[in-house]
Amino acid sequence: MCARARARERASSRRVASFAARRRPEPRTAPRAMSRDARARREPGRRARETYARDDVACGSAECARHRALNLARGCAAALASADDGARCYVVPDAAAWRAHGDVFSDPRCARDVIALRSTRVGRGGRRARGTARGGTARGGAFVFDDEHCAEIARATSGDGAFASREVAVAAYYAEKVGGKFPVVVASDALAGRANANANANANVEVLSVEAFIDAYCDGEGREIAREAYEAAVAADGADAEDAGGNAGAGTSYDAHRSEGEIAEGAAAGTIVLGALRVQRLGAVCEGFVDGVLIPSKHAMNRAIHGDSVAVEICPEDEWRAATATSVTLEDGDQTTTTSKVRTGRVVGITHRATLDVVACLDVVDEEDLKSDARGERNGALCVPMDSKIVKVKLLTRRARDLVGQRFIVRIDRWLANQRYPSGHLVKILGGVGEVDGEMAALLARYDIPAEPFGARALAELPREGADWMVPKEEIEKRRDLRHHRACSIDPPGCTDVDDALSVHVSADRVEIGVHIADVSYFVRPGTLLDHEAQMRGTTVYLVDRRLDMLPSLLSENLASLLERRDRLAVSCVWTLDRNLDVVDVWLGRTVIHSRHQMTYYQAQAIHDGQPLPHGDSSDTFDAVERELVRGDLQTLVAFANKTNAIRLAHGAVELESAELRFETDAQTKTPTEVLQKDEVPMMRVVAELMILANSAAARTTHRAFPSRALLRRHAPPREGGFEELTKLAAAKGIELDGSSGEALNASLARVAATSEPEVTTLFRGLATRAMSEAQYISSGSISGADGGFGHYGLALTYYTHFTSPIRRYADVVVHRQLIAAVDVAEAEKRATERDLDSLAQHLNERNRASKHAQSRCGEIYLLWLLREKPMIEPAVVHEIRDDGVMVFLPAFHMKAPIRLVDDAGNAIEELKESTFETRDPDDKDAKQWLQATPVVGVAGETLRRSTSVEGDSLNVVRSSDDTVVRSYALLQKVWVQMSCTQTRTHGPKLELRLLDAGAHAGARDARIAREREPRAFKPTTLSTAVKQVIADIGSFPVDADADENDDRRHAVENLNVPAKSASGRSRLAPPLARLTLNDDTRATPALGVITVDEGPDETLRVERVHAKRRAFDARRAAAARAWARLHATRALGDAGRARHRKRARRVAAALDALD
Repeated sequence: MCARARARERASSRRVASFAARRRPEPRTAPRAMSRDARARREPGRRARETYARDDVACGSAECARHRALNLARGCAAALASADDGARCYVVPDAAAWRAHGDVFSDPRCARDVIALRSTRVGRGGRRARGTARGGTARGGAFVFDDEHCAEIARATSGDGAFASREVAVAAYYAEKVGGKFPVVVASDALAGRANANANANANVEVLSVEAFIDAYCDGEGREIAREAYEAAVAADGADAEDAGGNAGAGTSYDAHRSEGEIAEGAAAGTIVLGALRVQRLGAVCEGFVDGVLIPSKHAMNRAIHGDSVAVEICPEDEWRAATATSVTLEDGDQTTTTSKVRTGRVVGITHRATLDVVACLDVVDEEDLKSDARGERNGALCVPMDSKIVKVKLLTRRARDLVGQRFIVRIDRWLANQRYPSGHLVKILGGVGEVDGEMAALLARYDIPAEPFGARALAELPREGADWMVPKEEIEKRRDLRHHRACSIDPPGCTDVDDALSVHVSADRVEIGVHIADVSYFVRPGTLLDHEAQMRGTTVYLVDRRLDMLPSLLSENLASLLERRDRLAVSCVWTLDRNLDVVDVWLGRTVIHSRHQMTYYQAQAIHDGQPLPHGDSSDTFDAVERELVRGDLQTLVAFANKTNAIRLAHGAVELESAELRFETDAQTKTPTEVLQKDEVPMMRVVAELMILANSAAARTTHRAFPSRALLRRHAPPREGGFEELTKLAAAKGIELDGSSGEALNASLARVAATSEPEVTTLFRGLATRAMSEAQYISSGSISGADGGFGHYGLALTYYTHFTSPIRRYADVVVHRQLIAAVDVAEAEKRATERDLDSLAQHLNERNRASKHAQSRCGEIYLLWLLREKPMIEPAVVHEIRDDGVMVFLPAFHMKAPIRLVDDAGNAIEELKESTFETRDPDDKDAKQWLQATPVVGVAGETLRRSTSVEGDSLNVVRSSDDTVVRSYALLQKVWVQMSCTQTRTHGPKLELRLLDAGAHAGARDARIAREREPRAFKPTTLSTAVKQVIADIGSFPVDADADENDDRRHAVENLNVPAKSASGRSRLAPPLARLTLNDDTRATPALGVITVDEGPDETLRVERVHAKRRAFDARRAAAARAWARLHATRALGDAGRARHRKRARRVAAALDALD
């Protein structure tokens, strides 16, 4: 006999012996000796299976020394906590407890250290105990214990001394491990009433009903959540039993939906509210809102899913209640806060099912089942959506094994009244959980971002010449030829889809400034397949590792792109200016241009400043003469942009802030290796201002031609109450925030900036940005004056649209067509071009919103992946006080996140004083990677106490023994936090924050010292903003001639280029503020234009030309100091290039010294 045959014979003998041993007599005490039918009658939902007892089954307990190495190898070394980590008990629910109250045991706020038995099956289809297989990284969910293969459990559940149930045997097994430090509880309504339930068990085993367990071992908020979930489950089971003829296991019973006629009658009578369901919480406690009406439970949601359009019947007023979630998301995406009782209702109908395709992965228990039972047949599995606001879905498929470890798309088919979960079918497998490609595919699917290549028929509509296409001669004859104008493009580094170019053309007494936009409408004709494809995509989506184009690359990167040294078709906006840079005329139409240079922002800034090009940039396209010509053009563009920006700000334009992150990634794995913040230079604002002007000019022209059908971009004023959070924070600084207008808001933010650290200023500007309404595309005929008009609040413009990026936005293509029709087509043909744009505008808004969310979430995911390998230490600002902790704002990333400061036992969590670290680079001693080492456990005897006063909320850590305040946290307090990441299998990576002791923690101390050593920098392009802010708040800044501020005064003079003007005494404004230059040049004679404050009651702003000679600074040094004192708000308005800043500071300092 060969060796392989002998091995098979030995294995077969062992299996026979092992199985025979488990089929001993004494059926009353040996559960596996029972027949399959008898076993099913005794414990419905369980089935007999042949198993093999082993001694190498991981227990997951941090208290177990015998299995410590095994648990570590299996990745579950601390899946069940130790007493030192705060464990109060281990709990083993039985099958009935899982079936009826799974939401209690799977919610970590209700129950921690839950043990789910692999042998436990509940419900139809072999559904196992719900929970999360724990690998020691988190304490939520349940640890799945392989009791079927554990030799000790096999011995304990057979023979004369067998336990009353398998759950009691497992509890006794774990009770020996914990050694009496805390009890092990069996949660079973059936066993709780039996006298011998824990016979032969360890004295530390308790058998309790589910209700008794909640009362004994759930505390605080967890007890309330568990109690509510328990009562809801009891009520639901009662309804199930009634509907199923007494069979409580038949499933959940929901109410029948009303007919369309009944819903219409109720809506007319005011008893039914129509709107979209916005789920706030989903789990042991389920809550949602529909147009301000609270939907308090999953049963009240009545099979509606997050985002569905529903009909809600209002409950009687005595049934109204307060939401447990204080932060409520409204339909427009904004958030508000609610603490009192609100209108409460229940869903009685679903008018439109919004959620059909869901990105999900297998529920962990079903996935473990599929792994362990490789040859068993499965017709489906339970899957968990990536969106935590969507309920689990029962997936019906024969390919369940292919889904192990994968993210996939499931389409919801139906949700019957007697089904606990909706059912659906498999659409597509996306990729592995945690893998870059799989997670990015899931992200695109979640936000419905098209990623498929363009179809062959659509590509066939492109020019046949391909990359060799040339501008046709006959097309040049139809257009205005501007190839003799010196045009150039200014874009981010690496940009290949060049939408726009700028030009300056100087004649005898006029200056022509042009904004030239790629003429995509020439290539993409209405009604074609290419047009349909572009409209369906709506916008180009820029992710960290890829770009999903709206147009084929032949167009976006070549034929339509305004590349240098090539003739290209464009639609242009050309302003004719006089020598004072006042606009004399505006022309819009089709042109042909020739871009001479394709520059980056940093190249253009260096040329403008007369500095060498940035390291690595080539200057082959610039000889000395050409460089001076381009520099002169850039100076003209800067002057014109600053002038128009000042005028917009004078009318109430709001300048806010947002973060833009860039990532360095590994070429092979695509994982992030470094995060970089966008390095802003003034040229970015100059280009943005010129694009704003062109968009506004196009909007005026199209609206004039099509007053009821122009596609515009509307930014509504902030909603009422939108600045409540900002107002509360400003009050904490003793400042009254006024958001009645853009001008008033600017002034309020300036007052905050004048007395705050940069992080606090960034917080206010970031929150102000979030408080704004979302800009939307509209058809001009759909908005009336009662709706507030169709202007743009943030930009302070009456007419605005998107015109400057047709390569990456379909809205711009539509505006191009309307603009060309408005300026080049006869009146009869103009009317023929009008069509209903409402549905198109709605579609573009949806595509734009999905693109923004996908791009934002992609950046967050990459940041979290980076934090998983490289935790960071960053400053943060407290902006909300909660009962159990604080909400902080991270200025570096413009992110808000909660920090919990109390553990499960109610003890206050102390600040981290020490972290371990490892050196990533042995040759670099400073290359330390700080890692959190100590567990998040509270200090016994210290509790949290929240206090509210006129000065604002605060959270105190109080020592219970003597009522001493150990430390406290107040609104706008600056703290240091350690940012790290935990990987959740179902919902992706999750941010974790830990407060640090800034004085004791070495990493926080080093980071704080490094920040303090960084030189403060000013952003010259914010000059007009600063002037407006100072004028609005004149007199609030004291005159301070402290010698320590000399450098700051010089910076202010540098940015202001303050000229001389005698004080007339007729204005409240100090002379240096009454006449301030607008240009940002470093030459000795830089002045091109100044702001003049018209004397009078309103002191309005006016821009005028001045001579290009620097006026003497004699006797003006004190005036410059006063100007700085009042312009102190500019201290925190952002960063500019440090090298350039220092050089300019030295130049201004020398000029001032020459005045002495």
